[in-house]
Amino acid sequence: MRNTEHSSNNRATKGLLASSLSVFLILTMVAPAWAVVFSNTATINLPDATAQGTANSYPSNITVAGLTGNITNVTVRLENLNHTFPADLDVLLVAPNGNNLLLMSDVGGTNDVYFGNITFDDAAAAIGIDGPIGSGTYQTSRDATADTFPAPAPAIGTNTTLAGAFNGIAANGAWSLYIVDDAGADQGILGNGWSITITTAGSAATTFRSNDSIFIQDASRSRATPYPSAINVSGLTGAVTDVNVTLNGVNHLNPDDLDIMLISPAGKRMLILSDAGGTADVVNVNLTFDDSAAAAIPTGGPIVAGTFRPSTFDMGDTIPFEIAPHPQAISGGGTATLASVFNGTEPNGFWRLLVVDDATGNSAGSNIMGGWSIDITAGGTYGAKRFTSSDFDGDGKTDTAVYRRGNGFWFLRDSFSLFNRAIQFGAPNDSPIPGDYDGDRRTDLAVTRVSGSQVTWYILRSGSGTLETVPFGAPTDRLVPADYDGDGRVDVAVWRPSQGAWYIRQSNGGSPTLRTVVWGASGDIPLRGHFEGTNGADFTVFRPANGTWYIRNNADTSARAVTFGTVDDQPVPGDYDADGKTDIAVWRSSDGSWSIIRSSDSTLTGRQWGATGDVPVQGDYDGDSVTDITVFRPSTGAWYIINSGTLATAASTAALRIDVYGCCGDLALPYTYNQAAP
Repeated sequence: MRNTEHSSNNRATKGLLASSLSVFLILTMVAPAWAVVFSNTATINLPDATAQGTANSYPSNITVAGLTGNITNVTVRLENLNHTFPADLDVLLVAPNGNNLLLMSDVGGTNDVYFGNITFDDAAAAIGIDGPIGSGTYQTSRDATADTFPAPAPAIGTNTTLAGAFNGIAANGAWSLYIVDDAGADQGILGNGWSITITTAGSAATTFRSNDSIFIQDASRSRATPYPSAINVSGLTGAVTDVNVTLNGVNHLNPDDLDIMLISPAGKRMLILSDAGGTADVVNVNLTFDDSAAAAIPTGGPIVAGTFRPSTFDMGDTIPFEIAPHPQAISGGGTATLASVFNGTEPNGFWRLLVVDDATGNSAGSNIMGGWSIDITAGGTYGAKRFTSSDFDGDGKTDTAVYRRGNGFWFLRDSFSLFNRAIQFGAPNDSPIPGDYDGDRRTDLAVTRVSGSQVTWYILRSGSGTLETVPFGAPTDRLVPADYDGDGRVDVAVWRPSQGAWYIRQSNGGSPTLRTVVWGASGDIPLRGHFEGTNGADFTVFRPANGTWYIRNNADTSARAVTFGTVDDQPVPGDYDADGKTDIAVWRSSDGSWSIIRSSDSTLTGRQWGATGDVPVQGDYDGDSVTDITVFRPSTGAWYIINSGTLATAASTAALRIDVYGCCGDLALPYTYNQAAP
């Protein structure tokens, strides 16, 4: 929409512009040596709203590739812009992850723009509402009106700067430019398309190797030797932004028998090869698995040397883990990518490769003779993937676990070994509030105890076995521990409803500091999560009275409000699309419906799961970095889990896992982590 009317004296120049639209002015772009310019020079016609409104092409795309690390700066350039009424133009930029920014809308007035080379940069001044627009550099500029873009453009986001919209996200992928002329009579052309200049904080990929041969045995013995084969990665800073795996010298008489899984130091796991390659012998072949490869290995083969996408074709495989007495079922299959599972997680530590031959015969002389290597690019943000709720054994999966408030017993079923543990830690009426307070990637036992006007936190550190006692908070406070300072440790924190204030004892790498943020009001529900994808948790409340989520980013520099849910809904935030951001989601107990806004593409998804009386306990139960839709039924102690890897075919029983663990009155521990405990 615009609030500037056409002026009659602007029509006199139409003939001049019409005769000039075929003249293109090409200028050389100069960028800093550390920045990379990507261009699409194809002409974009800009018909008026009477004729069409949307540009041709709509959108215009640029594919960004080869950048490492996350974005630190973005500028955008419109090349050779000609238009007889620039205030008619609305221009929207959309990143590969769905983040978007309105670059220009309802500004520039009625003055014709000829051969304009317009660069958008946060460091510049804005375009005036009344113009004129000349070649130059400007801030993103808009009038205070409610624009909309026809599909397939997304809804306009709340960010107002390039840095706010795009800094900190991955750069590679398709960037889209949507242009709309929202009024009649005037039209134009973008003669030489557009370009985007991106600077990242990336570093080159680092290769880590194991030269030890892996000897493969058939299903009568199943596991290869060694099992697993491990590579210790060290010295990398920041979260993973890219992973590739190379197998050197693969030999097998029937490669279709091979199942190969990669497990990261954070416990995230992915099947990279299964039931692919057919029956043709493979002799001394080098294979690289890379998300950016053109294709997967064909299910029928043959396997030739080269680079392939992860290649899995059987959802029913099992992989024995080295300390487990029996196999673990695998979910995910061909829908997972290396990026969706490992990006945003910890790079340093032991990466493990588990190789299994799942059939008899054909194992003679089978091996990966030259060992394997892993290429890792780091420097990204961790976001929601840094912590897995109720992961007491550190394998990257949420454990089925309950707390019995009447006697202070914790009942834990480790997902890695399926070993059941019962630990008494706490006293009757203590509130459990588990989290990774010491940064060792394992959830620590923790309770709070009210005594008079004082609340005391008791934390049993899993890394050292020592007890930490922290007086913090008041009896009416809500408990909201999370990693607010981005150091990899959960911080002791409370939210005070009477003040709408967050009080945080930031661990700060072992030197605690106090932080206070005022956000929210009495009646709100405080929530924990990385909704903006940064290393530090954001300040978020859900207001049942109006069904609105109020999210303030961790840096306390921007905020947004999203209306989603009703007074009867329960907020169930989680990373349901594996993009490293916590998604807005609600569960309605009256009909068991889950509704989720995917942060990666702003689409709405969900399903019906659970019944009245159930407790939502979303978590990453299969270790694929995707939050699984799950409910706990207190009356029976049953956990009903939909493995996210098979969510697309969730009507099948393969997606469903049922655990019976706990009893009447037990508190399911993932619930206490994902919600603000009373």
